[in-house]
Amino acid sequence: MSKIFNCKDFGGTCNWKGQAETLEDLLKKISKHGAIKHNMKGMTEEMRVKIINVIRDQ
Repeated sequence: MSKIFNCKDFGGTCNWKGQAETLEDLLKKISKHGAIKHNMKGMTEEMRVKIINVIRDQ
């Protein structure tokens, strides 16, 4: 079962969607997207928890 993250679900207006087979792989994709598109300098533990809370299984 794959994992899905929609950037909009995190509270923004970005239409980016990420999908991966594992949570860790998806978190890597989210981190890369955040750095490139949102100038995110890293992922704090608090942010990581909030992101995990909006990830869904497919």
